[in-house]
Amino acid sequence: MIHNHSSGKHRLWRKVLSVCIAFAMICSVSISAFAVEASSETANENIETVQSGSAEEAEELTATEAENDQSVDELQPEEPAVTTGDENTEEPTDVIEAPSDDPEQPEEPSVEPGEDNEQPADPTVTEQPEEPTVTEQPEEPAATPAEDADASADEVQDVEMEVQSAKWLWPITAPKPTTVPTETKAAIYYLSSPDGVPGSNDTDYWSPESDQSKLLGEIDVTNATWKNNKNVVSNVSNYITKWPDGTTSSSWTVRRTDNEIKVDNKTYFNYILDSIWEAYKKNVREKLQVTDLTEDDVTEITLVPFKISRDNSTTENQYYHIDCTINIKCSKVFAAKFWVKEPESNDYKLVDAANYKKDSSVNKTSIVQIGSTREIDGITYILDGWYPEKDPNGNDNNSKISNEKWPYSPNETELADGTVNFYAHYAPLYTSVDIKKNVTGNMGDKSKKFNFIISVVNGNTNLPFKIGETQYTGSTTITLSDKQTTRLTQVPVGATVTITEDDYYSNDRYTPSYTIDDNPSVSNNREAKITSISRRDNDVSHEVTFTNNKDAIPDTGLDLNTTPYILALGIVAAGAGVLLFRRRKRWN
Repeated sequence: MIHNHSSGKHRLWRKVLSVCIAFAMICSVSISAFAVEASSETANENIETVQSGSAEEAEELTATEAENDQSVDELQPEEPAVTTGDENTEEPTDVIEAPSDDPEQPEEPSVEPGEDNEQPADPTVTEQPEEPTVTEQPEEPAATPAEDADASADEVQDVEMEVQSAKWLWPITAPKPTTVPTETKAAIYYLSSPDGVPGSNDTDYWSPESDQSKLLGEIDVTNATWKNNKNVVSNVSNYITKWPDGTTSSSWTVRRTDNEIKVDNKTYFNYILDSIWEAYKKNVREKLQVTDLTEDDVTEITLVPFKISRDNSTTENQYYHIDCTINIKCSKVFAAKFWVKEPESNDYKLVDAANYKKDSSVNKTSIVQIGSTREIDGITYILDGWYPEKDPNGNDNNSKISNEKWPYSPNETELADGTVNFYAHYAPLYTSVDIKKNVTGNMGDKSKKFNFIISVVNGNTNLPFKIGETQYTGSTTITLSDKQTTRLTQVPVGATVTITEDDYYSNDRYTPSYTIDDNPSVSNNREAKITSISRRDNDVSHEVTFTNNKDAIPDTGLDLNTTPYILALGIVAAGAGVLLFRRRKRWN
């Protein structure tokens, strides 16, 4: 009986333990989706409680029923998997601790003693759909000590926060930039010889080789205007913020006396000279027959920017290029360059260049001709002459190089950088018109102001002109009285100039007439027109003179307009007199 009682008591314990374990597993599965959100402290407490309780229960079972506890032993490995730290509620702890407080509670109607081996939670575990959501916590199953469990919980929380932040802040696929930076590095390239053609893309003209330049400047093209979406060709130096040596001038000069190593174990001077030397020496030998040129003859090199280009390469720092002409100061050779400013342009463009032996005279270029004209928007422009380097804008006409001075001998000042420059610009071809007023006749009012409408056009295009310091476009109105003159200046050559006087005949009885350059009018005496106006000899102004005449009728005492009426009255009076005379005679 004692054995049977003991066996029944043990079976009851096994039954209660199985029910508790099954209930704990069911609870853990139902709350697994919320396990990550609980605090790590609660999880650690659950781990410690469950692990201690499980160990005590296992020892008790082993001591009492080791031979019959195979089913319980099969269940024991499942307990750590159930309590991995994901169960962050207090319910599993309460359920597991209940049997130790009240072992006399056998009521579980759904469980029979013979069903002990059917209690493992394998069928239940296979139905857990939430467990894949916990796969982001690989560290926890291996964390058996309490401190490892704490660390694992913290790491899981940190990793999850990082993942979530990444989802919030960054798209899965980063979009490509739609624009390139405006303030950045630009590779510097330059002509291999001063007489090179800057507009050419032939690599033989350029140094260093493509994508090989190690000279980097800094540019800011925020407000630049791109020609054909490729090049900046106007005010180029304004967009260069820094040269490789940190200077900010409009051009960059390097000298043989520079001794600081900067690139490829060379100074900037030696790097540039080495990159152009063979091409430059060959050019001088073939064109000037200078055969004894050495590198020591070159003492200074200046790079002058004429273009910034983009989208040149995918190589680092090669997207932008600064393309430069080159000036070389050499003891045996110098260069002459001819620059032209096109109509309505702000920049001079290189049109011709040539190398010369030292102390030679420069021949005038034949690429462009002085006196050539261009018409833009009805305005004719003329290439007015070559100016020396000291006055590139041609502000002083006295500095213009006369035909007698060609070939031109440059002085030392002009050759300071090894290059003498000549400048020419297209100036608008203008003429002027004087409008004069005369009032004649003994009844003419010499203080009266007469109105005129002036128009300057080319076809349907209104053209600018000036009266005094005021510029007008197309037309304006002026007033003139006797002996007054108004001058139109900066009248574009080729324009049609029309001066029309208001009608002063219909009401005021002024008879109009005009002359153009002393040629009298032949018709429409109120409108003077000069078609395709030209420049007069010695640039003398055209002259248009309007004359208005008004004379009084002499007082003769006889109004010719009433004579017929007087004659009729006289005839009537004479008739009446004859009748009266006859009647009187009859009476007598």
